[in-house]
Parts: sequence; structure tokens; C-alpha cells
Amino acid sequence: MMQEAVIGLDLGTGGARAVAVTSEGKILSSASHITAPPFMDASGRSEQLAQAWQACAVAAMEKCVEGFTEPVHVHAVCVDATSGTVVFLDAENKPLYPGLMHNDSRSGEEAAYLNDFLSAHCREVGSNFGATFSLAKILWMKRHEPKTFEKTQRICHQSDYILGELTGEYGVSDPSNSLKSGFNIVRDSWPREFSDLGIQHLMPEVKASGTLVGTLKPSLSKKIGLNHGIEVLSGVTDSTAAFLASGAHEQGDFCNTLGTTLAYKGISSELVHDPEGVVYCHRHPGGGWLPGGASNVGGACLRVFFPDRNLVELDRHAALRFPSRDLSYPLVETGERFPFKNDRAQGFIPMHLHEEELHLSLLQGVALVERWGLERFSKLGMPTCSRIYATGSGSKSDVWCQIRSNVLQLPLIRPSSTDSAFGVAVLAGSKVFYDGDLAKATQGMTRVDREFAPHTEFSNWASEMLEALKRECYEKGLLS
Repeated sequence: MMQEAVIGLDLGTGGARAVAVTSEGKILSSASHITAPPFMDASGRSEQLAQAWQACAVAAMEKCVEGFTEPVHVHAVCVDATSGTVVFLDAENKPLYPGLMHNDSRSGEEAAYLNDFLSAHCREVGSNFGATFSLAKILWMKRHEPKTFEKTQRICHQSDYILGELTGEYGVSDPSNSLKSGFNIVRDSWPREFSDLGIQHLMPEVKASGTLVGTLKPSLSKKIGLNHGIEVLSGVTDSTAAFLASGAHEQGDFCNTLGTTLAYKGISSELVHDPEGVVYCHRHPGGGWLPGGASNVGGACLRVFFPDRNLVELDRHAALRFPSRDLSYPLVETGERFPFKNDRAQGFIPMHLHEEELHLSLLQGVALVERWGLERFSKLGMPTCSRIYATGSGSKSDVWCQIRSNVLQLPLIRPSSTDSAFGVAVLAGSKVFYDGDLAKATQGMTRVDREFAPHTEFSNWASEMLEALKRECYEKGLLS
């Protein structure tokens, strides 16, 4: 029997991943292909050969197809890639310079200039430019590599470049990947000031995520081992793709990723404006907005204080000892972004505690910061959070998930898949199998691994602990 499927293709700094998925969310095959890491140095440089992206993407799809155990008809491919990564192409769509990667931070001066020059734009879209934003990198290239810039005929984001390599149709992007290049997601246009910057003619045409860009080149279909006539669709950034994989689909849903740091992304019908420019919105491919932000607090504290310990054993003690009155703001680097902005902030951790008590204090501390962040979103006009879809390495711990649920007093859902490639497969599936209804596709294709319900007897304790944490932050000078 022939299976009907779509393929999600995720491009990252370390390689590419492809996953073939049915309309019910069954994974028929998945595969990855590793590429050489970016070249990085102390100046903030982070560069990678764009040609390697194409080779890696095709190799990942080849491996994915090799994993098929039955006949499969693939209808569409959808692509996500790293946010803020750009490449400069000549008249024949060949790269003139290595791709400037998402974490290339050499363009701090350019970002400051843009926040002044495009101040009206920043106010309208509710976010400021940072040193790793692609528009700042574009200006950096113009100022520091003028000969390369003069030869440039087209600027592509990483995802755009792959779309071009797969279809031969270059110069198409989407609102998600174009956000950090200055695309006005309110007006659905590039700012008119781009003509003064001398870049208007170089920017891609922006189409809605999930839009048909072209069909997979016959030569690539043959090489990969796929049927002909496969549609290639515009995608989203990797973080938005991971959000789509989580299963979050209703207004008020949040997908919080707890890894080294803690990243938030929620669904709102209205654009959220943050006066500090820390929270910024992506377009939701299904309609509405995806406000997001990130705290520097996260799982890094466990790596710092318990690098060689068995965390499963410590989790067992934490479950038995919860709750605790020991306060911590487990920031292990200088500076905080969210729920408050303070570039000189230092965390505080009760180091006098025994390791089991310290571990519990850290788990609780991260959860309290998470609750504080949700309060901040609410004050900015977000709908009241109804549930959390929990992703990231920290969400693998059942004990930590239950502690977070108790502190947040919200149900916490751990999805079966948080793979960005799976997320863009869902986006493709919405177009192929669900008549363009992304919410239905999300419900039909994603699965829940486990749900954690809050224990209401900890409601008052959690509220009191958060207020105590805020007071402690104020007294220690973290808050003005």
C-alpha cells in the first residue's frame, strides 16, 4: 500500500535533518547529516559555507528516503533554518561570501544605528534590532566588505537559499525568516527607508509561510529517490518550527523551551508591544502572532553546580523534599533579558545548602522565573496562559516538570516530538492534508508524551514565593 507523506527539512549550524510524516503524524523515516561547524573567532565572527547547506540538506533527504520500508508518495517539502543567518549571492545565485550565521555578533554598531534610523519601524513592530539580527549583518557587510557587497545581486536567508537550491526559484522568503532583516510584519512590507540604505533591490519577496515556491528539481528528485512533482513550500525559522511541533494551537497556549536558558513563545490574536524591545512577535503561520522572549536562567545552573552528579538521584530527593522556602535566582552568567532587563544582573543562590536542598532550590528557582515571565507577558497584553507545552532538555525530567506545573499552577504538556523538522512537516501537512487549517493539522499530527497537572495545595505557596523572589531581586539591586 502506498503511504502519503510530506517531508520536513531542518537546517541548523551542525547539519540538516529530514523527517517524512503522514497525515496522522506517523513518522515513516527520519535522518540527519552532519556538516562542518561554522568558523568562529573572538571578534564575534561565525561563518559557514552556504554550499555546504545544500549538500547537507540533500544528503539528509537521501538518508531519509533510504529509510522507507514501504512505497511512499511525497507531496511536499517544507524548510526551516536558523534565524538571522544570511548569504550574499551574485547574478548567477552563487554565494560571494560565507554565510553570516545566526550567532555572528560583529554588527553591534550597525544594530545601534538601525534602532535610531528605523526607530518608527521598531515602535510599530514592537522590537529592536540586536547585533545578531540579519539586517545588522547586512549593513556590516556593506561597511566592512564593500567589494563583496557591490557584486551582490541578491540577499537570502538560509532558508531562502535552500528553497532556491531545491527549486531554482531564488528570491522568495517568509515573514518568520524576514523578521530580523527588518520586514514590517504589521504592514507586510519592507520599510521604505531601505531605499536610503541601498538594499531595497536586494531583499527577497516575502510570501506567507507554507506558500508554494516551486517544485523539486527533477535532477534532485532522481538523486534523492523521490517521485517527481513534489511541491516545495516556504517555511519558518527553526524556533517557530519547534513551536509548531509542540502541539500548541490555541490562543493562550505557550511553548516554553527549557534548555541552557528558558525561551518562551505563545499564541496571541494581537501584536504584543514591549517598551524594552525584549519581547518580539513572529507571525503565526496559522494566523495571529507568536510573542516570544528568553531568560538567561535555565538548565545551565545544573551543569555548573552538578556537572558530574546523577541528576536522576537528585530529582528523587527533590520530589520528596518539595516544596522548599529556599530562594534562588539561578542565573550563572552576568546579565538578564527577561522577565526583566539588566545587563549587569548577578544571580543569587543559597550555597550554604546541602546538595539535595540546593538542587531543589535551583529547580524551584527556574520555575519561579518562568512564572514571573508569564506574568510579564500578561502585563504586556497577552491572553492569560492556559497551559504550557514543555520542550527542551530540562523537560525530560518528570520531577522538574511536576515542580514547574506546581509553581505555575498550570497544566504542563510534554509533546512526543519537539523536532523542528517535524514542525515544518506539520506546516506542510496543513496545506496538503488539512485544507490549509494549521490548527487542525497540529491536532491531527502531534502527540502528547505526558501531561502534568498542578497540585492546587501549592497555589498560595507559589504566589508567596514569587513575591518573595521579586523582593529579594529588588533588595539586591537586580530591579530598579
